[in-house]
Amino acid sequence: MRQQSMIMNILMVIGLFFAGSIILSIVLGLVGSLLWFAIKIMIPVAIAVWLVRMISGPSNRRRYY
Repeated sequence: MRQQSMIMNILMVIGLFFAGSIILSIVLGLVGSLLWFAIKIMIPVAIAVWLVRMISGPSNRRRYY
């Protein structure tokens, strides 16, 4: 087997880092956008649930006494 030259090894490592950075950027972009979407949806839902419980809470407690 013939050994690869030093320049070829360096270019392969640079290519590996370049491909890895592209893949990492895509994965982190997807994860970040999913987290942003979940937070954008969950905060208004949590506020709405809290408001409904706050408004209807005391009347339900008085009714069960």
